[in-house]
Amino acid sequence: MKKLLVILLFTGVLSTQAQIENLFSARDDAQIYMEHYMTPVLHGLMYGLNNSWYTTSKTHNAYGFDLSLSVSATMIPDEYRVFKFSASDYQYLNLESGSSDLPTVAGGETNSMLSVNNELGSISFEAPQGIAGEWPEDFILPLSVPTPMLQAGLGLPSKTDLKLRFVPKIASEGVSFGLFGIGAQHDLTQYLAFMSEKPTLSISALAAYTNTQLKYAIPENADNAGNNQRIEMGVNAYTFQVIGGVNLKFIDAYLGLGYTGGNTSWSALGTYNYDFNNDGNYDTNETIVDPFDLKFNVSGFKATTGLRFNLGPIKLFADYTFQKYPAFTTGLAVSVN
Repeated sequence: MKKLLVILLFTGVLSTQAQIENLFSARDDAQIYMEHYMTPVLHGLMYGLNNSWYTTSKTHNAYGFDLSLSVSATMIPDEYRVFKFSASDYQYLNLESGSSDLPTVAGGETNSMLSVNNELGSISFEAPQGIAGEWPEDFILPLSVPTPMLQAGLGLPSKTDLKLRFVPKIASEGVSFGLFGIGAQHDLTQYLAFMSEKPTLSISALAAYTNTQLKYAIPENADNAGNNQRIEMGVNAYTFQVIGGVNLKFIDAYLGLGYTGGNTSWSALGTYNYDFNNDGNYDTNETIVDPFDLKFNVSGFKATTGLRFNLGPIKLFADYTFQKYPAFTTGLAVSVN
């Protein structure tokens, strides 16, 4: 699962690196192809980062706190497993053989062959594969983008919970990762006089933001010479919700309604050297610099319904989010009020 998460976060680069690097030689066409290829997992990541912000509609008393660990699985709908290759969209990239229904990173395997043809000649290579085969066949959920999250919350005197997510920059084996998130959940019940007679009911409002930065240094490849080859990704995710719920001694039930949005930049940087000899052998006849810089955006309505079981200071929770990419979240928390 750890390998799968890394593959998902870097959108197939680790599993189909050779084919993707070949795509870079297609110049501007690489940008078009990779946008189709990577959309599902990057959209799933943005939706996933907006989950897990709350497990109850009730805010802490002043200086109460909680620490939670959760995992959200954002499911990729079947219609985003493939895309249609349309020759009219490309100047240099061609479908040489096989089906024009090509896998996205969330798709399966393909036998289709692509070719790049320009004034220097041509090269041929296999179309990038999807990573659906990496997903456990007997797993209870369909192919999903997993988003683990560690979060802390602190109650302020204004009946507002300050929520923080933070992962310091971690670098290992060419991969670096860092994350920061901040949110506020404010009690609305205090402004509704009729709610004072219903102490088990509460309403609150949430605003939250998460940013994550990932970098991947592409290992040196004798076939594709170049310098400082790397992938860089930056993700911003934000959500605004109103949360209502029932708060009992041993169980809380909650329903959140609101907006989810995000934007992502995904860039292939560095220099990549290619040869387009008629025999297909590589040399250094053309250098591609910074092959592409892609932008992705999501926005829409979300509805989350869930339960939290209160075992003293230990809380167990699970919820389901209805949105374009639905999500299931579960986890545990320690909460002192």
